[in-house]
Amino acid sequence: MAYRETPRTRAKAEQRRARVERATHHVIASGGFASASIAAVARKAECSAGLIYTYYDNRDELLGIVFARAAGHELAVIEAAVAASTNAADVVSSVVDVFVRRAVAGRTLAHALLFEEVPDTVQIERRALRRGYVAVIAEGLTHRYTVDVPAEVVARSVVGSISENLVDLLDPDRAPPSASEVESLITALSTFARTAIGEQ
Repeated sequence: MAYRETPRTRAKAEQRRARVERATHHVIASGGFASASIAAVARKAECSAGLIYTYYDNRDELLGIVFARAAGHELAVIEAAVAASTNAADVVSSVVDVFVRRAVAGRTLAHALLFEEVPDTVQIERRALRRGYVAVIAEGLTHRYTVDVPAEVVARSVVGSISENLVDLLDPDRAPPSASEVESLITALSTFARTAIGEQ
């Protein structure tokens, strides 16, 4: 007789998958993608490596799924910041403020999401996340400013400048930035972004 999945067994399987993915996220947030071996995830999830391979073909697939979920959360935060903005200057300033503060507060995870060398499955999701940031910011700027530069070009410039200026702040081999360094960066990036859209 063929095995037939029941609602109960399906629910248990989903619970196990969720536990594995939460454990993977925790391991990445603590030590980056390099630390997220199947063995490390299994220890954190309190399960066997074999169980993990029951649900995922390989480590790369698991990491890609977990990255996509974390990326979706980060994108939703930026979407909320843009939605709460009343004008173009608010859009770019809010994005800078939220992005930088969240990145510094969770340095290891932010470094992993933005800069760490990752498998192709994760790199695909990383590119999707950057496109998502650009789309959200560009949509927020559309009809809110009159500079003769496409909103998407401005959005890419904002995302690129934030990312590039976070390289050293998130470097795991460097000491965490001081509060004054964070505030100075936010001020400088906000000024740059507002200047880019003709708002001072």
